[in-house]
Amino acid sequence: MVLMGIIGICNAILLVAGLAWCSVLPSAAGQGPVFNVVDFGARGDGITDDTEAFVRAWTAACGARGSSATLLVPPFKSFLVGPTRFNGPCASTRTTVLVIGTITAQPASSWAWAGKNYWLMFYQVDGLTVTGNGGVLDGRGHTWWSNKCKDDTQNCIPEAPTSLVLMSCHNAEVSHLTSKDSPQMHIAVITSRTVSVTQLTITAPGDSPNTDGVHIDRSENVQITGSTIGTGDDCVSIGPGCRFVTVDGIVCGPGHGVSVGSLGKNGAMESVEHVDVKNVHFINTMNGARIKTWPGGRGYAKSISFTNINFTNVDNPVIIDQFYQDRGLPNMAAVALSNITYTNLQGTSSQKTAVDFDCSGIGSCTEIHVKYVAITASDGRATEARCRNAQGDTYGYVNPRIPCLIS
Repeated sequence: MVLMGIIGICNAILLVAGLAWCSVLPSAAGQGPVFNVVDFGARGDGITDDTEAFVRAWTAACGARGSSATLLVPPFKSFLVGPTRFNGPCASTRTTVLVIGTITAQPASSWAWAGKNYWLMFYQVDGLTVTGNGGVLDGRGHTWWSNKCKDDTQNCIPEAPTSLVLMSCHNAEVSHLTSKDSPQMHIAVITSRTVSVTQLTITAPGDSPNTDGVHIDRSENVQITGSTIGTGDDCVSIGPGCRFVTVDGIVCGPGHGVSVGSLGKNGAMESVEHVDVKNVHFINTMNGARIKTWPGGRGYAKSISFTNINFTNVDNPVIIDQFYQDRGLPNMAAVALSNITYTNLQGTSSQKTAVDFDCSGIGSCTEIHVKYVAITASDGRATEARCRNAQGDTYGYVNPRIPCLIS
């Protein structure tokens, strides 16, 4: 149950198989004990429900005192786990969940999902690391997607859960994991502060519903870096109440792009500020750099930048949509957008319209700055920009020309 036991297992595996997965343990377990879910009764055969074993292992790891403690999900096994909330606060300064094997979700038909909109949730855990060395979270989303509820009938599956949720967690990291086929969003960071999401591989079919890669909500100081994300919805979505968010070094596709919003649904008062999206490559996505707000919304989204962006065959490379899912009236109230900067954007658009700024007529899109843009059509033809009610300027070479901005 403690580190010496893990080292013994490692040595045996190394002698038989010559594998080096145990080399990650010293840094993860370092100065504290390691709690292997197998020692708490987990079978890892992909059939037995291992949920309670994971809860027992978490209780022990979270309660361990000292500078650090580690919950270990070992390799060569698939652990069947239902919806689980891992509660904090924990006793140690740093609590690590080290996933080397596979954690597999129970199918949508399981009774365990009743009333749950999450699969694995970490709640009020400060100093949390969820990391892996080949570890996989398999959400088995295909058991949800084909029978999604569209009305109140009893013959469909209710709202699908998000795979991994960090709620009210501070000083946290999610890294070096693969998340595949989440029933809904893959990773959600909610009401959290100082969070790093890095070196992830996130995959789901391009037609899978609402499978956002990383969603951020009411959180600040969040960094999403160095990851490959291909899903059926936004690769990254930045929701209301977010501040100081960085998205850097992402490959996105398929998917709906990197989106700020949607904001202001049902007239809500919402805000987003200080968002920096840079060094992103969009490949065969529906959208690229997108800001979306609902008609009638209130509040603001400001100080947002998109820098060093590449597009390959993207349907809508650059888009501001203040009429998201509701064309409404052109002069309705809207979330005020200001100080939005686009710098060094290049690549190809699958559609003729490569830049689309569609803003409310009440002057809610101001200080839109566009610098150095070169977007051509995938077939080699010229592209165009569509622009309504946006106020701002362009600098340097900008193609296509944006008619409502000052050159």
